[in-house]
Amino acid sequence: MKIINTHLVLLAMVLAVGLASCGKSGCPLKTYEPKQLIKAYHYNYFPPMRQSNAERFAIYLDYSGSMKTAFKDANTANFYQLFINSLKISTVDFYEVNNFSIDKIENLDKSQLYKKIKEAARFKGDNAPLNTAVKDIVNRRLAAVFITDGELWENGERDDPWAREEFERWLRDGNTIEFFITDHPDAGKQKHIFYICFVPKNSSNNVAADFMFYLQNSIEAKNYAYTHFAFTANAVDITKDYSVTTGGANENAGVDETAFVNGDNFEFVPIMNRWKDLYKYIGQSYDQNGNPVPDGAPLLSRLNVDLSKMEFYTVKTLDIKVSNVTADFNRFNMVAEVKANPPTFVTDEKGEPLLDENRLPIISCPGHYEGYTADGKLMYDTVFKPTPPAKFIPDLFKFDEKHFAETYNTTKKGEVCIKLNSNFSETGLSNTDFNLLRIDLILSDVSVNAQNANLDKFIWEGKQVKQNRSMYNSILGALNAANPKDKVIYTYYLYTLPY
Repeated sequence: MKIINTHLVLLAMVLAVGLASCGKSGCPLKTYEPKQLIKAYHYNYFPPMRQSNAERFAIYLDYSGSMKTAFKDANTANFYQLFINSLKISTVDFYEVNNFSIDKIENLDKSQLYKKIKEAARFKGDNAPLNTAVKDIVNRRLAAVFITDGELWENGERDDPWAREEFERWLRDGNTIEFFITDHPDAGKQKHIFYICFVPKNSSNNVAADFMFYLQNSIEAKNYAYTHFAFTANAVDITKDYSVTTGGANENAGVDETAFVNGDNFEFVPIMNRWKDLYKYIGQSYDQNGNPVPDGAPLLSRLNVDLSKMEFYTVKTLDIKVSNVTADFNRFNMVAEVKANPPTFVTDEKGEPLLDENRLPIISCPGHYEGYTADGKLMYDTVFKPTPPAKFIPDLFKFDEKHFAETYNTTKKGEVCIKLNSNFSETGLSNTDFNLLRIDLILSDVSVNAQNANLDKFIWEGKQVKQNRSMYNSILGALNAANPKDKVIYTYYLYTLPY
């Protein structure tokens, strides 16, 4: 049974957070409905991922002397040729990482890229600024591949995690690092060549994906051995199995479809029914046989989360954090309305303000009555400063962890169900004003999964050290530092009646 509150006169009040339209005659003020501001408000707390600066794709090639030995190996050389063949673009920005510098080679096409590894004389010396190359890629947010043996020399062989901080920054920003690794002998020791693919989030230049497709579908690629890894701290896929006008809210919530906002990683759900009705018809619901539903029916559901791409993290569970952000949103609304309603002045035929006897401009409309003084000067701070919730409301809603685990184990997509807590307390809710509640869905228990034998590919016998673990420790260190524990992956904004 669908229950709708009959006091629809309250709808107009729901759509008017903050100031109502007011002003003296002839001076209307521009006001905003919550649905007009919620996206901008949300992005103050969860800014969109930074975009890549690269319209073109970049290749960095390590020209240290040991790379010459590597490319004498047929598998290594042929694999490089496969990589060049897989490129869907005709030109790239090419950088030689040699000795103590990084040099850009202009105007290279694909046919010239084949020849780069055959210029044996250019591969010389032990030193090559590998760390500087990685910093350059990360600082510039490039879509790039760095081809290197990973051996950093600075007056000796370095086996410290020299790339950890840059890898961490890249992962924290929501990007991906993919490795393609080949093996080759060097003075009786097994070494590796790393194709380190820096894949910016939402970039059109996903060379790693193109290369993987080529390797999986090319006949010649089946003749060559390689290992592939993909590292990310942001590979959470969310799908919505519901209407874009009501969201995943229970039908007895009474969602105002005209004000619902379906964002990319959030939604704004204006609920018209009173709290007592929510608890009566949702929190204490019954199945078709008349039996009570354990913990009641979900208030919010049908949001599906796929974590399978986070291969090197183990996410044990999700959870929710709930906060009342009404005052904060009203502050954001005030800032928006003050900015939208500056004072206007009486002007002459040239558009210049007319002055009164005190040499002050004559005000035509004073603008926002709380934002400006009587003579038109701004007196309100119009810089909104995001303020994290001072406290959370622990006993208002409940995340159905059991249901999420069951659906994830069955379909590899866990369904998010948020229920009304049976131990509900109205603490944190207003009983006189409307409430804007923020429900953050978080990864609450995350650990690094390093139990993968192939990770040994990031370790090799060094020249001055028994085992060089610089790349291995860079990767694991970055994964630990970029651990997405407590990361917010989705947000609901519930706009509800007073309690």
